Amino acid sequence: MVAKSYQGLEQIGEPYTLNNRKYVKVRTKSGTLKQVRFYTEKEYLKMYPGEKIETEDKIIRLKQQREVLGFGDEGFITIFKGNTYEDKEYFKESKARYTRMWGWYFISTDIIPDDLPEDVEPIRLPWNLVGNEDGTLKNEDSVTAAVESLIYEPDISEYQGNIGDRLDLVLTVESAISLEGYYGPNILYTMRDEEKNIFIWITASTKIKLEEQKNYHLKGTVKEHKFYKGKKQTILTRCALVNK
Repeated sequence: MVAKSYQGLEQIGEPYTLNNRKYVKVRTKSGTLKQVRFYTEKEYLKMYPGEKIETEDKIIRLKQQREVLGFGDEGFITIFKGNTYEDKEYFKESKARYTRMWGWYFISTDIIPDDLPEDVEPIRLPWNLVGNEDGTLKNEDSVTAAVESLIYEPDISEYQGNIGDRLDLVLTVESAISLEGYYGPNILYTMRDEEKNIFIWITASTKIKLEEQKNYHLKGTVKEHKFYKGKKQTILTRCALVNK
């Protein structure tokens, strides 16, 4: 079957396989032929959670994302605050599930074990924070922001400036981390101003080298605002030292 946007169009010929995927040709309203994906029932139902497909002998329905992820009628799952990576073997051996969206978790009908590792704290994640009324997940940025607001400590940092603004700043370098980029090494600087607002600058430049725990007078352009691990970060680009 084809995506909803192509349903109702005339199908030309039989589905065929190309690069391990199935395709079929349809005639568009303008009369031209177009090659489109031809999905299996399983693929189609993943695209349209909760949709019903009627075949000659049965009606197939895939569970909504809310059900698949285990929120169920109770409307929540249990996620964890803390360094769950260190305890991954424990979670692997338990009934816990894993998703990159919020890590290890127990579904609503699971009983939380009494022998949880001491360095993790169970927290309820309600569906209304990450999901829509139709049973689908919100977009990834919204899910990430909701989860991080629960598992990370709040920070006083606020976004600074608007995208494209050139800011004049006095910043303290909290950390300088070397990264291996596609075009060579970079340094990721994490800095704060006097109001404790966080600024991030990633650079491959060797002309400027900042040291941790030192203050610098910089000018930089706001590239974007990013919410990361519960903290509002102002991402800078084209930074330059200001001579006193």
